[in-house]
Amino acid sequence: MKASELETADRSDAEAVKEPLGNPNAKRLLADDLRGICIEAGAYDAGFVEIGREAFDKEREGMLRVYPRTRTVVSIVQIMNRENVRSPARYLSAKEFNYTLDDLNGITRAILRRLNAMGVRGVVMNGAFPMDTGRYPGKTWDVSHKIVAVEAGMGRMGLNRLVIHPRCGNFIELASILIDAELDRYDAPLAESPCIDCRLCVAACPVGAVHADGSFDLLTCMTHAYRDNARGFLEWVEAVGASGGDVAAYRGRFRDSETASLWQSLMYGMDYKCGYCMAVCPAGEDVKPEYLGRKQDFMKEVFQPLKDRVEPVYAMTGSEAEARIGKNPNKEFRPAGLVGTR
Repeated sequence: MKASELETADRSDAEAVKEPLGNPNAKRLLADDLRGICIEAGAYDAGFVEIGREAFDKEREGMLRVYPRTRTVVSIVQIMNRENVRSPARYLSAKEFNYTLDDLNGITRAILRRLNAMGVRGVVMNGAFPMDTGRYPGKTWDVSHKIVAVEAGMGRMGLNRLVIHPRCGNFIELASILIDAELDRYDAPLAESPCIDCRLCVAACPVGAVHADGSFDLLTCMTHAYRDNARGFLEWVEAVGASGGDVAAYRGRFRDSETASLWQSLMYGMDYKCGYCMAVCPAGEDVKPEYLGRKQDFMKEVFQPLKDRVEPVYAMTGSEAEARIGKNPNKEFRPAGLVGTR
């Protein structure tokens, strides 16, 4: 595009910013225009929530700490390739998470650059890491993308504690943008959940963190799925220190394959150990025909390979998760310590 064309586009964008709506110090945008900018930048879907929404009562402090001028929170959705997520070659699933997050971070920055040209300012929140580790092991994030997405009508929370989009199901990654403009209208949560109540996430979870009654054991989930994240890394550091240079003692706690997995996570992005609840979920208009029309094939091709996969599964000794792991001969219980809580 020529410089003159860029100048024309910038003037057109600037003219799209209207007079203040509710706050005399805030700009005004049309929701349809903002959604168009998001989709043009590569987002799969986008929704918008006003900062004063009641559902943000416990989140607003963090949002305003990050950006005090926040008037609108933009929820951005990017789709994942579900075949990668479902593959029993779990390194492909892990990389799909990492690739999609990288893509999402680029999209949100492109959106904000476009808004900057219109005179709208804001802050892009990371899709995931890094977070504020100075607050670890407490709440290390300031904006809950899931809460924002639900309020923006991007989906409803499933039993697996993942946001289920009405079209592409839970095969999505989320990010948020805080902006200083108000919109002419905002989105509302979905009236109905896309969840089809199949309970496959309950059956697939190797540690029993997803419960049929709707409850969810976050610590149990994270102990295994996020083994190569902060908690596992801190345990690794303690193992290195406790071994005192004794290689045999170190290998008594960490196998070579576990050391290699942690190294790989540090070098190439976190190696997620699970994600089975996402992989088996058949919700979403684009996804559920694969399940409803051919349940036996779906179970054989998607569910059973994950259930039958021979692998170590991490849990705290003596926990209900250890008992759950012991019921599947394909899963080997590996003790994980509760460290990093000081």
